[in-house]
Amino acid sequence: MKLKKDLDSELLERLLFKDPEALKQLVSSYSRLLFQIAVRITGDQKASEKILCDVFRELWDKPNHFTQSEDTFLSSYLIKRCKIKCVQFEETYINSLLSKKSKNYIAACRSI
Repeated sequence: MKLKKDLDSELLERLLFKDPEALKQLVSSYSRLLFQIAVRITGDQKASEKILCDVFRELWDKPNHFTQSEDTFLSSYLIKRCKIKCVQFEETYINSLLSKKSKNYIAACRSI
């Protein structure tokens, strides 16, 4: 019986050759965990779905990034990437709120 790390290594190797079945297996293995993490951080299911798509698209586009990372397990790498994407989403959302408030404040000051 193969260990999860060995299976992930095999799938990652196949991803280097753009094997869509390898990506499908990784999505099947990790999407539930990553979705739960993303929803906990963002509180937004639609944003979490987008974040997962971004994480897996990044893995598809640049599978060699994992091999260059310090992570030993693919799961820890994917969790880290998911958390980073969640923080980026939150930063973008907060900046958009601040921008709206700033615009409203400036408009209110001009009308005085």
